[in-house]
Amino acid sequence: MQDAWDVRRAAQFLAISEKTLYRLAAEGSVPSFKVGGSLRFDPARLLAWREMQQRGGK
Repeated sequence: MQDAWDVRRAAQFLAISEKTLYRLAAEGSVPSFKVGGSLRFDPARLLAWREMQQRGGK
């Protein structure tokens, strides 16, 4: 696994606001995990999620 991304980096990658990303993570809509209370994102899983969203998947 590549180094996990923080909210700022993941939001930039997805071209959305940090606030929106926090909401999506809280809803369980975007793959995320916590490390010491901080939200983190696996780049490979985020890329797969983004590609699925672009194809119209859920």
